[in-house]
Amino acid sequence: MTGPLTGLRVVDCSRGTAGPRLTRMLADYGADVVWVEPPGGHASREQLAIDYAVNLRNKRSVTVDLHDAAGVEQLLELISRADVFVENWRPGVAERMGLGEAVVRARAPHVVSCSITGFGTDGQYRDVPGHEALVHALVGTMAEQPGFRAAPIFEGMPFASAGASYLGAVGVLAALYRRNIDGIGRHVETSLYDGALAYLMMLWGDTDSGQSMHVPGANRLIARTFLCADEEYIGVHTGAVGAFGRLMKVLELTDRIPAGETAQEMGIPLTPEQAQIVADEIPALFLQRPRSEWLDVLRAADICAVEYLRPCQSFDQPQVVHNGMVVTVDDPVLGTVQQVAPPIRFAVSPHGAPTPAPRVGEGGSTLLADWTPVRRVQPATGGDTAPLAGVRILDLGAYYAGPYAPRLMADLGADVVKLEPLGGDPLRGLAVVFRSAQAGKRSIVADLKADDLAAARRHLVERADIIHHNMRPGAAERLGLGYEQAAALNPEVVYVYAPGWGSSGPDHLRQSFAPNLSGFVGACFEVTGRFNPPMYPTGNEDPGGGLVGAVAILMGLLHRQRTGLGQYIESSQLNATLDGISHIVRRPDGEVLGADRLDPLQFGFSALERLYPTADGWLCLAAQTPRDAESLRAALGDRLPAQIAARSLLDTDSDDLADVLGTIFETRGTADWVAELSAASVPVVAPKTERQTAVFLRDPENQRTRRAAEVDHPRDVKVRGIDQLLRMSAAEMPAYRLAPELGAHTTEILLEAGYSPETIAALLEQRLVR
Repeated sequence: MTGPLTGLRVVDCSRGTAGPRLTRMLADYGADVVWVEPPGGHASREQLAIDYAVNLRNKRSVTVDLHDAAGVEQLLELISRADVFVENWRPGVAERMGLGEAVVRARAPHVVSCSITGFGTDGQYRDVPGHEALVHALVGTMAEQPGFRAAPIFEGMPFASAGASYLGAVGVLAALYRRNIDGIGRHVETSLYDGALAYLMMLWGDTDSGQSMHVPGANRLIARTFLCADEEYIGVHTGAVGAFGRLMKVLELTDRIPAGETAQEMGIPLTPEQAQIVADEIPALFLQRPRSEWLDVLRAADICAVEYLRPCQSFDQPQVVHNGMVVTVDDPVLGTVQQVAPPIRFAVSPHGAPTPAPRVGEGGSTLLADWTPVRRVQPATGGDTAPLAGVRILDLGAYYAGPYAPRLMADLGADVVKLEPLGGDPLRGLAVVFRSAQAGKRSIVADLKADDLAAARRHLVERADIIHHNMRPGAAERLGLGYEQAAALNPEVVYVYAPGWGSSGPDHLRQSFAPNLSGFVGACFEVTGRFNPPMYPTGNEDPGGGLVGAVAILMGLLHRQRTGLGQYIESSQLNATLDGISHIVRRPDGEVLGADRLDPLQFGFSALERLYPTADGWLCLAAQTPRDAESLRAALGDRLPAQIAARSLLDTDSDDLADVLGTIFETRGTADWVAELSAASVPVVAPKTERQTAVFLRDPENQRTRRAAEVDHPRDVKVRGIDQLLRMSAAEMPAYRLAPELGAHTTEILLEAGYSPETIAALLEQRLVR
């Protein structure tokens, strides 16, 4: 195996999606991962064959009977020889099996363990079954996902599981970094609930002054999908500086909507007359030309415009091929399939070609012989510390997807310096989004092209462990901050570049703004339901790109810690967006597997994984496993027609069953159904139907668990945002710090660089810094 994680040993006792997805990322990049399943194989292998074709690749399988004392001992022996142990049992299950954290820690004090639950280990939802649909119902996704009817809208993308897998990977890698310093194994805990919040937080913010997220179409920002004359769809986004004015010029509307004058014009409201033009006249203009013409015209005007494709159509696009983002795997169950490749590229420690998912027990027979015991560093004593304390990051990025990755590092204790141009990050025009991406950082505003600031540029590069940015190709080099320039000053720097489409290739200079890459890879069709036009996906590539970027940073940091080598790492937004649809694969004949599951009315995937109206509201049912389906059949009893009650609900036509269940559920109120069915162990909840931002962020329980934070602010009185989305033992996470005001730390950082107060005053006077 090759990759930045070569030599890492991982025991994976998880099932479902989030846990296996986490360990798949580790296996993709060189870790030796063994998936533990019961004798005869895990029952979920058949139901999750498509997911497992991807998430079990590059792994071994070993069968262990965890209902037997000898099997528990066998597993503990494996864990004692491993570096990482991952499980996703419901709270309390590990302890009942004799595999609780205390037991694992006593046997393997060096190991980093990770638990992924549905809703966390405490709180009001602790015992709710951890199904993707139930998480989205309770966290509020179904109230936020756009649809063709009023909320709730069933969520078509599994971003709660994806988010949990990324958060778990971030926690595990950060804990390994700290363990390599102090010898202490730590327990990392996150959940699907946290995973959903990792995406939702981009638009979640609350203040006492009433400042909130902008209303689409109300500001000088076009970010929407248009139908063209050839009945194809195009996504347009004017988030780049000056792009709104350029679009108005292309559409010959500048006499009625003049160009703006500031870098943050996306925060400037439109007049009612201008808003009407945007809402009604611009869509009509797009209907006058085919999509290909619009793409040519808008790209020539340097406006972000992207074709919206169906799932897997992007596999054949030149930039995707250039990035090497499709791999062919001979899966033992599905046969030959095309899958999304690992998304991150490491120059010094590249990953190898993927191997197929193992058959039951495949590769496990030599495990103990291969995993000889390793002499571990004696754990240090002393106070807890943040896992990334002492790590210094220079963040050159702008907007959301790039800066979100360093924000996650700041949450874990890294010192992140955000370098902004004199005009500031354009995203400052949208305060809620900016604060989400920039919390916990320090801000310096400087014109680093100026000769008088050469020493500052050198200082920022030489002190950095990590340099991260998402500028368009060539921009960093023009500032003297490209990889080769940085490595000349600091050979050990880990340089993570997060371009939109890639650093090279036919589309490398195209602009990239959410949700247009989600449209490009087919996610916008996945959330809309079969036969419907594409819609905005609540879980999109901006948070997804940041989460993948955070994983890239930590893998690079671990590799440097082991080898002493810095390197260039590339984590493009296109690659990360494709990773978000990695649960969809394609056969060589073009058949797509795992896509188009959502029904046209956006009620759900099947009769047993679906929203149902009740007498006074809605019910979200997630009884798609054999055990849960049987619990539902038993609970409903003679209320089911005899011909359906006589057999497994899984064997009943889904549409027919949905009609029957819909008729039954309409007879009573939601609370009655939730009480009755939950008592019968049927996974069911009442979905939220209104946006939960303020409710969630002001909830004292969420502030207690640090999922939410509240801080004082001179203008907005109180500002609230998402705080910590993973928990870690023997680690003191930093207090929540609001995103910095423009240039709030310029003087502080220049003093650190050796500038005198007098020189700094002169630079401020010359407007070379702010």
